[in-house]
Amino acid sequence: MHPLKISILGAGKVGSALAGALAGRPKFAVEVIDCSEDAIDRLRALNLPVAARSYGHRDELPSLLAGRDVTVAAVPEAAAIEIAAAAVQAGSHYLDFSPARPRTREVLAPLAEHRAVMTGCGVSPGFIDNVAGDLLETVSSVSDLTIRVGAIPRFPTNRLGYGQIWNVDSLIDEYTLPSAAVRDGRSVSLAPLEEYEQIRIDGVAYEGFVTSGGLETLATLADAGPRNITFKTLRYPGHLDYMRFLLDDLGLRHRRDMLRSLLMNGLPQIDDDLLLLAVTAKGSREHRPSEKTLVYSFRPLGENNPFNALNSVAAGYAASLLSMLQSGAIAQSGFIAHHRFRASELLSGEFLNPLLKN
Repeated sequence: MHPLKISILGAGKVGSALAGALAGRPKFAVEVIDCSEDAIDRLRALNLPVAARSYGHRDELPSLLAGRDVTVAAVPEAAAIEIAAAAVQAGSHYLDFSPARPRTREVLAPLAEHRAVMTGCGVSPGFIDNVAGDLLETVSSVSDLTIRVGAIPRFPTNRLGYGQIWNVDSLIDEYTLPSAAVRDGRSVSLAPLEEYEQIRIDGVAYEGFVTSGGLETLATLADAGPRNITFKTLRYPGHLDYMRFLLDDLGLRHRRDMLRSLLMNGLPQIDDDLLLLAVTAKGSREHRPSEKTLVYSFRPLGENNPFNALNSVAAGYAASLLSMLQSGAIAQSGFIAHHRFRASELLSGEFLNPLLKN
């Protein structure tokens, strides 16, 4: 079997982590492409056995992707659509880490007629949908589904209990944009930072609150039966009060540039993080209230590993899907409903299993 030729567009944290997960495996031939020479230099400094090159203009992308089997857009959401368009011209399979916006799906529709198209293949949206699907299969008569994701420092040192773990612009969106949810069987939008709760996992206290952008498959999950579905972020206790102070008391909700500068310059870079996925289903069994929670915790792969847990799990999930595509376990055309694969089976695989916290 010929190796799957994969071009990763974006030498940032997730793109580099995916290159690291796939590097050195005979069934993959990986190259990383970025418009930033500095990003390519940082990738090369990792000494991964992958090809790396830069480009000067987006018009070059279709020719760079010609003859490649898969295009991966490991870039911020705003940049993904031009890579999607280049993948359509090149005729390659396509994978990204961003929610499937209507415009992106429209651009990718011609490609999906003859190639596999996978969108939202990170942690959230992405693997969390698989975890929620696993839980729904084991619990009957579910009325309420609460989905929580927390990427936090393993050892918090500041009052926010937080640091730079992922993209700051996406973090601001998460805290300020409406959250898609289901109430009484209807799709609704919830205000972010509301519906506060406290939860303990392995004896440690966390707080949860509504945030945006976490789910790719809200309608599909609703079809499984829950009348109410809520997505929340997990943080250490006290985080929400400080964020409300910044956003509301200081008015930074409406001064995005100032908030971004504050967070970029004030929060430390976090490599030793903890990724928590906690999904709770409430319902009834034999006319009695029932509740079940499924929790997974992830840590980075070791002290000298250059990728944190959040980026490693996102990369591991994408790598699992690419491996299934290469083996024929995924259809070779169409918009792939990758959230329907069993999380438990993915977690037993070579890419995600090593990241699980024992």
